[in-house]
Amino acid sequence: MRYSLLLFDADGTLYDYEKGEVFALKKSLEEFGIENDFDKNLLLYKSINSTLWREFELKKISADDLKVERFNRLFTTLNKSVNTKKFSDVYLENLSKATFIFQGVDHLLEELFPLVPMVIITNGLKQVQRPRFDRSSIGKYMQEYIISEEIGLQKPDPGIFEYAFRKLNYKEKNSALIIGDNLHSDILGGLNYGIDTCWFNPANRINDTEIRPTYTISKLTDLKKIIAY
Repeated sequence: MRYSLLLFDADGTLYDYEKGEVFALKKSLEEFGIENDFDKNLLLYKSINSTLWREFELKKISADDLKVERFNRLFTTLNKSVNTKKFSDVYLENLSKATFIFQGVDHLLEELFPLVPMVIITNGLKQVQRPRFDRSSIGKYMQEYIISEEIGLQKPDPGIFEYAFRKLNYKEKNSALIIGDNLHSDILGGLNYGIDTCWFNPANRINDTEIRPTYTISKLTDLKKIIAY
């Protein structure tokens, strides 16, 4: 085997985060009696949320502030009077129930499970990720979950990878591979730590950055070819 440790990002790589996001936001808005123009509200929320997550990765905002600030901005723009702390709690609870995984992921991990240890390393929130991993059908394949909010480090900080290696008592950087869909967190983080990287790019987006992954795949099943040689 080319690699003896696989580090998987969660959202957008194994889990269909966009589907989960739609589920959680729609359900939460309905619970607060806000049911008009959902598509418009979703687009606005996604734009706000994306901006704040990027700030989180750059350590410009804390996880606790991010949870509420995205809804402060959303409802200010919508001119709605909402208790954003309560809304955030409801949204996170709904999101923790969104265990949607991409097609074929379960079968792939089942195949890889006897061959190589696998770990999830995520910038997600513990209030969402822990319950979701426990409820998910793929949790049984993972040796460990590394959740940024729990340890105070997030990708692309190489410290989160160092923490994972210490937790696993693993030392062979040249035999580890990070697989993720985000160039700026997953791939840059792996490069910062000195391990090989695999960019999961199902939409075949153009990489117009200076970040150069070791591998690029459009289907997760292609991962088997990479680790086999």
